[in-house]
Amino acid sequence: MTRRMISPRLFLPALCALALLLAGCWVPERYMARIKIERDGTYKASIEGTAVHPDAWRALKRVEAEARQGKLKPEELKKAQAEALAPLLKDLEALKGDKRIDSVSSIGDGRVRFSFSGVWTINRNLMISSELTTPIDYAVGPDGSLRLRVKDAVEGAEARALGVVTEGSLSITLAEGVEVLEHNALKAPSSYLGSYRWNIGPGAAKPPYLKIRLPEAAAAKPEPTVQKGLAHH
Repeated sequence: MTRRMISPRLFLPALCALALLLAGCWVPERYMARIKIERDGTYKASIEGTAVHPDAWRALKRVEAEARQGKLKPEELKKAQAEALAPLLKDLEALKGDKRIDSVSSIGDGRVRFSFSGVWTINRNLMISSELTTPIDYAVGPDGSLRLRVKDAVEGAEARALGVVTEGSLSITLAEGVEVLEHNALKAPSSYLGSYRWNIGPGAAKPPYLKIRLPEAAAAKPEPTVQKGLAHH
């Protein structure tokens, strides 16, 4: 079994361009996500909400603590706050020009409000895919079925360390002909026109998942290739 590794440097620009499910530069806070999976394995993800920039968040908390202790004069406080926000504003500047970003802006306290969408493809020739720059991890079973896990939908270690609560709603719609074998959705549709739905609350630990079979998957046996790149979490 072969393994293809990809340099972390290739991931970072794209990773920081996606603000929620691909969090690494950002920590998910509140969000609404919609995913549509087509018969050929391509899928579109549209996500909007708020996220926290870890470096700016921590720096601002330190500034607030020093202000309460009387260690900063009024003119020093303003300067310290600006310095704390600098990493966030630098990352926002880097997002300009990325066509997947509909909007993103600072809303104070080291947080941003964002909206983005993109299209990806599930490659059934990869037995395992866990790349940082895709919203969905997946593993291909011997029968051609796909076990999909939506990344960063639940509270992660970084969020817990920061004291940030992750809350969100997720819906996944499947094209007609895509068979669902297993799922942990809160609500399942009564027809292919509906969506599988999850409500993510504080402390949720199990990421949303679906086990599906794409049309003619059994006839298209995947090659024994593994691609993890950089596994998230």
